[in-house]
Amino acid sequence: MRTRSDRFRRDSPVVIMTRGHSGSRVLAWALERLGVALGALESKPTGDIQDRRFTRRIKRIAIARLAGATDERATRAQAEALLRRVAPCKRWIAMHHHGGDIASWGWKFPETILIGPVVECAFPHARYIHLIRDGRDLAFKEHLTDDPTRTLGKRLGVVTGSEDDPPHIRAARSWAYQERLFRAFARGIPADRLCSVRFESMVTEPLATVQRCADFLGLPMTEACREYLADKVNPAKAAQHLESDPALVSQVESAIGDELTACGYELTAGSPVST
Repeated sequence: MRTRSDRFRRDSPVVIMTRGHSGSRVLAWALERLGVALGALESKPTGDIQDRRFTRRIKRIAIARLAGATDERATRAQAEALLRRVAPCKRWIAMHHHGGDIASWGWKFPETILIGPVVECAFPHARYIHLIRDGRDLAFKEHLTDDPTRTLGKRLGVVTGSEDDPPHIRAARSWAYQERLFRAFARGIPADRLCSVRFESMVTEPLATVQRCADFLGLPMTEACREYLADKVNPAKAAQHLESDPALVSQVESAIGDELTACGYELTAGSPVST
């Protein structure tokens, strides 16, 4: 039986898939300046979609999936629950987007990386931009998915077995889990609906990297986007873990070395690789 939400399944939203603090705010604001309506507000520099009811729905679905609700029936029910928030979400985006034109729309909210199969079930024509950043950088940054005082962070700690780990190891294992989860999901996504970019490339070659995203989306580069990238991108953000205690970095590499190498990052010479 068709539902009221079925009409949105034909949409092809642009969904940024990334772990929090991967530099996705730069990507989100660049895409906004290319004309993609992401529901971000200039007063909120994160670039996240600011429809709180939509983001709360994403977090609830993520928590349910981390608790084991990942079978086909659960995924369909979760997709339907997400779709029920789409109509008000699109109205919210249109109301806050300059000019109100949301012919190209989507969202950036890092917790979305935890619910890839749900997004795909809800939007079989979705286009994904995967932004990956060195997990050693993220080991030394705080995000709610690593926060044991929050339901989502606590659940991720249980899933990754890192409840009793120090913060930098807990954050590292969270990054590794999220990247493995995305990689498994991405294997089923056609190449023409997935664009992967590296944070390191985005901050050292911002125009070329965002041009790749624009080409993927079939959008022309804009002067507003060029100006934003020239003004806001800081190449010093790459490889920030080099500023951290080398002993702690070595601990991170020991914990998640297999995932770092799987993602194309070279380990420090002599560092052990996790098994």
